[in-house]
Amino acid sequence: MTTTCKKTNKVYLFVKIGSFVCSIFLAVLIISCQNQGKSALDQETVERLREKDIDVFGSYAIIKLPIEKGVKVRNPVKIILGPDSVLYVANNTGEIYSLHDSDGDGWEDEARLFCNVKDDGLRTPVGLLFKGNELYVGTAQEIRIYTDQDGDGKADISKTFFDKIPQSEHPYEFTSGLTFGPDGYLYVVLSTDSWNAGAAADPDGFRGAVLRISPDGKEVEKFVTGVRSVHSMVFNQYNDLLFIDNGGGGNPTEELNRAQQGKFYGHHPAKYNNPESKELPIHNFVSEVAPAGMVFNPMTNDFGGTEGDLFVSFFGPGERWERGAISRLEIERQEDGTYQIEEIPVAKRIPKISDLAFGSNGDLYITHVGKTDYWYQPIEQIEGAIYRMTYAPWIKPMPREMLAEEKSSSSSEDVLAAGKQLFAEKACSACHSVDGKSDLIGPDLMDIGKFYSKTELLEEINNPSLRLKPGMIATKITNVNGEVFLGRVVGTDQDYIKLMVIGNRVLDIPKAEVKSEESYEKSLMYNGLLNGMSEEETDALLSYIINLKEEND
Repeated sequence: MTTTCKKTNKVYLFVKIGSFVCSIFLAVLIISCQNQGKSALDQETVERLREKDIDVFGSYAIIKLPIEKGVKVRNPVKIILGPDSVLYVANNTGEIYSLHDSDGDGWEDEARLFCNVKDDGLRTPVGLLFKGNELYVGTAQEIRIYTDQDGDGKADISKTFFDKIPQSEHPYEFTSGLTFGPDGYLYVVLSTDSWNAGAAADPDGFRGAVLRISPDGKEVEKFVTGVRSVHSMVFNQYNDLLFIDNGGGGNPTEELNRAQQGKFYGHHPAKYNNPESKELPIHNFVSEVAPAGMVFNPMTNDFGGTEGDLFVSFFGPGERWERGAISRLEIERQEDGTYQIEEIPVAKRIPKISDLAFGSNGDLYITHVGKTDYWYQPIEQIEGAIYRMTYAPWIKPMPREMLAEEKSSSSSEDVLAAGKQLFAEKACSACHSVDGKSDLIGPDLMDIGKFYSKTELLEEINNPSLRLKPGMIATKITNVNGEVFLGRVVGTDQDYIKLMVIGNRVLDIPKAEVKSEESYEKSLMYNGLLNGMSEEETDALLSYIINLKEEND
């Protein structure tokens, strides 16, 4: 009996070992099969093609895709992974493309036209979201669903999903951030109309709000209000809705927010009856200005040890075409529902980045918009590109110290005091707040040293009309009596245009008395501000400005 038991145990042990070996073999086989669908990017090819002018703060290579076949991709704005593991890209002119590897060498080299929203009389498709094989597209006028029924790679039917959108001809009316919630409802943002003198009537206050739309598109409610220019929203693993927003017009920072139903987030308070309180961001970005896109790296994708991290793209300021960045956020949710967030740089000097998407191969795909006009609309020549960022463990990361902003070598208390005095003498505070709260006719300057170097600030002051942020573009209004008003639109309603003029006075101009209104694409800051100042005085003024946060702290 004992012998039999020993034999049985030996047989059982053999079976267990065999089963373990088989399990290992099966796992290797599965991984091998999975990897067969992924492109093999060899080190030699990556080194030959990677963009070496981009500052990368990790073991990554960034490569411009050789999209040379099919249709031309122009100023790509949005990118999303489709259910067929194919990437789809949209631009502001209306085209939506799919990307393909035509020769099987591991690189997407062909673009095919999936649809053009202009064929349906629509414009600006900056919101993309798949539900099954249905592509929901947010345009300036409506959310429309496009479907490829016959599988030929082109949308053959489309239908309106939601069209209760206040609209005008203003080019900065976006329907963006499309994402489905765990409740099955569609969450979407309509960009603010606070700077639009010709804004359409909006009695429900939809513009400048996150909307929650029923699965059939028939019911809608405001979920949160007081948002400015939100281009991306995502639900995290805790079913919290996160959204990014740009600084300006009541938003003192470039920010990440958690959307909580019924809350107000600070922008355009007059439109929402001046709420007594506003919800604060859960994180203020420091990598760059104008956060534009974000995507969670799946927990199954290592990508250099960043599984579960939130990747964020930044468009950068105005017409500084070389500016742009990518960062990632390590996010930890506390027991009380608050968040602990660390922002880590990924890439800088990557120009005009709009959106991000992880491909089925685990790489990060990036839309580079390229040069545009003031309102981010395409110019005559074909611009922009699509980058692909792949993990390359042999690449030595650039040290983060390289991110340090240019600071004045002379920032003693005496120099800062002299700069503060010059700031007052030049009446800078008449147009620029420095507290991160007040909304004056010019941009708030607190923390500006995080995003602009001394050289860049000097360029902005010496040539203020060279680069204008859309939200800061002035408007010239002529009334029926021939009176002309020039200032910055800070709000509109059904009856009045609220125009902030020099001196920070807000005029209520009756719409019924307006004969014409037009953009005035020159800065309201006068030229020659630094005329007559010595080099030392200029340095002192700039030192004060870039240290404003430290000064206020």
